[in-house]
Formats: sequence, structure tokens, C-alpha cells
Amino acid sequence: MEQTGYARRAYSKITYNKVDISEALKPYLKGVEYTDVLTGQADDLQITLEDRNGLWLEDWFPDKGATLTAYILTQYWNHPMEAEKELLLGLFEIDEIEYSAMPSEAKIKAVSVPNNTTLRGEERTRAWEGYTIQKIAQDIANNAGLQLNFSAKDNPTIERVEQAEQSDLAFLDKLCQDNGLSLKVTDNQIVIFDISELEAAAPILIFSRPTVKDLSPKVSLVDNPAISNESTLKHIKPASWRFTSSVRDVYKACTVEHSQGKKKEKISATFTDPNKTEGKTLLVKKDVKSVEEAERMARKELREKNKDEVTGTITCMGDTDLSAGLTVLVKGFGKFDAKYIISQVKHSMGSGYTCSVDVRRCLNGY
Repeated sequence: MEQTGYARRAYSKITYNKVDISEALKPYLKGVEYTDVLTGQADDLQITLEDRNGLWLEDWFPDKGATLTAYILTQYWNHPMEAEKELLLGLFEIDEIEYSAMPSEAKIKAVSVPNNTTLRGEERTRAWEGYTIQKIAQDIANNAGLQLNFSAKDNPTIERVEQAEQSDLAFLDKLCQDNGLSLKVTDNQIVIFDISELEAAAPILIFSRPTVKDLSPKVSLVDNPAISNESTLKHIKPASWRFTSSVRDVYKACTVEHSQGKKKEKISATFTDPNKTEGKTLLVKKDVKSVEEAERMARKELREKNKDEVTGTITCMGDTDLSAGLTVLVKGFGKFDAKYIISQVKHSMGSGYTCSVDVRRCLNGY
């Protein structure tokens, strides 16, 4: 008789201070929720536990600052013969413990940014002169005992910048933002990247509107050269979805201006969105030393203003392939059809395994 496979399974694996506690937690585990954020805040992990016997009030009360490593595993998930797949959620530090009743529950909350390093626990005042962003980040990572993953192609040299009564994390995050880069701390790493480079990558899958089949035009490979053959991509049908297109604070172009010296010589540069034929021009006055720097600043400021012009939230069956920073296609949603980047994914495991995916439309040409 031909084997037909087994019912799909999704389960978690959790270690506490490097000790696997998955089996011990299993009788009490009500839910695991992991939020993977592209940039701007720490990833977080929340574990909800049934506690009628008060174990987590006494002997099992976890230590703040203890580490958790978590995984989501699936088997027979996408088809009856599929092998086990594993998604490493990363290394987290316990940040908060909450207890409530009735019903009696313990919630263990953990974050990806460690508090037991110099990264966010100490405020410093110092100045940096003639350093590249990568070199500044490397020094900060070394002091915090973390690895640096710097993937951006652009690595500007900073003439002078001051860290004034700021934590290393707050200072470095602001420095990256000011230079069009993004920062994330995850799994004992400081990761610095350029979101525009991530947006240029090929999509990993297609979100297809349920009950709609090939009603919308195919996304043009000419307009989107990073998109490979759609027929090879996995299709996911959302359980629910919401898209928003904004008009306010959306610009066609950005002009950066600066006057310097006794004669107030003017440095100016304008960057225009190649996909817009009409709209407002954003005027930014900032200290720049050259036209090249002004052009880079104008591009960055326009991207920052326009990046959230079209956004969406999609809920679907859980999928270990979904993570922040990957690109996807949206198809069958009319005017919202386009290539998007995932800005946040919430993986939730309880009575089932689901994902809530926040996306924003990729900006083409800058």
C-alpha cells in the first residue's frame, strides 16, 4: 500500500541557559510568540505557560538576564511527505516575567538585545573623527562582546560625530539612520545593512488573493529585473489581509541645501523619484560638505519619507520561510499588486501555528 504521509505538526524547541527544557515545558506550554522586526526595535519572544500549581511562582521562577534559545519546527507541513524543517528564532535574554490569574498563567518575555553588555546599559560621551561607520560599529561591537555583520556596500567616512550622553546602541542606530543605513541586534550580532539592497533581491514567494486566479497582470520582469520565473515560487493564500495607500507626506523629489563659509556659498542637490511624474518636493537643510554628500542625503531623506506609502498586513498559516528583510510578490490584489519587503513577522504557536506579516512596497530606483 502506498504511504500517504502524516498529519502536519508544528512544535517548539527551547533552551534555558543552553539546557534543553522543551520536554519539561510541554505539559504547561500554552503558546509561543516570536516577533521578527527588520529594524528600529529588538526582536522579542514571549512564552505563555499554564501554572495552576504555582511552579513559576516558586522553584521554576526564571532568572532575569538568563538566556533562551528558541526554534520552531514543522513536519509534514506543506505536504504529507515533507521532512522536518527548523527555524532558529535566535538567542534572547529574559527581560520581564509576568504572572496573572485567573486562569493562572506565567508569561516569560525576552528580547534579542542583551542588557548585560555595554551596548545599551551605559551612557557615554566621546567624539569620533575620520572613522568609517563600519569601524565605529566594529569598536562598539568589540566593547559589547558581540559580532559585527556589516553588509552595506556604502561605508561613508565620518569627518566628525559626537556621542553625547548616549548608549552605544542609541548612538550607533542614529548614526546609521543619518547615513541611510539600518541596524538590528540579533543572536549576539550587530547587523548593519542597506534596506534598498534588500529590496533589490529576488522574491521568495507570492501572496495570492484567495478565489482569484490569474486575474491581475503578471508583474513585469523588465520593470523588476530581480524577479525570476514566477512559476517556480511558492504561493501562499492569506487568511486575511489589509493594505493601505497613503497620500500625505509622500514626495516626488527631495532637495538638500546648505550654506557654508563667510560668503555663504550654497551647496545644493536634488534627487527625484524616477517613478513619479508629479508631486511635492521636500526641502531639507542639513550640514553637508559636498554636492555628492548632498545627493546621497537627498536620496536617503526621500526614501525615508516615501517608504511607507503603500503598506499591508497579511495573516496566513505559519511558515518557517517567512522572516523580516525578505521580499515577496503580492498578486490578485488589484492596484496593490507589486513587490514588497517584509518589515515584521509575528510567528504565533498555540492551538495552531500562524503568521502575521507586515509588508511595505519596495521603492524602485532608489
